[in-house]
Amino acid sequence: MKPIEEYADLFERLGLTELYVEEDGCRLRLKKDTKPAAAPVFVGGFPGAAAAAPDIAAKPAETVVAKPVKEEVPAEKPAETKAVPAGDTVKAPLLGIFHPSAGGTVHAVGDRVKKGEAICTIEAMKMMNEVAAPRDGVIRAILPKDGALVEFDQDLVVLM
Repeated sequence: MKPIEEYADLFERLGLTELYVEEDGCRLRLKKDTKPAAAPVFVGGFPGAAAAAPDIAAKPAETVVAKPVKEEVPAEKPAETKAVPAGDTVKAPLLGIFHPSAGGTVHAVGDRVKKGEAICTIEAMKMMNEVAAPRDGVIRAILPKDGALVEFDQDLVVLM
């Protein structure tokens, strides 16, 4: 029989997983474990810690199922709403920056306006868009401040 080292060398060179030899009444069995080696486990963030925790590395990997985490969102404070005076409200026809002036005239509470007259302006995309009064009346309240961002359908002016 050849020396064991020759069989071991042959075993490695050919990439065998098992080799069985029976010669002159002697038997030799070389077998390689085909299970993948366990990956090193890093504990505490440094490689040397794996040797300190061999029981963790020896355990088979567990399947972890992610569960959704219910994220607690702090309750929003209710928006402070101003009491809107009684009357008909003129709403913003588009999103933009509010200006109480229109056509060179700055309107204020108590001003009398006629149907179709521009009562304020909304600036959008560098264009000035006049908002017309839907009916004759007196301005009872101007709700947004000059330069405030207003949204579509937001109350702008109250007429009585």
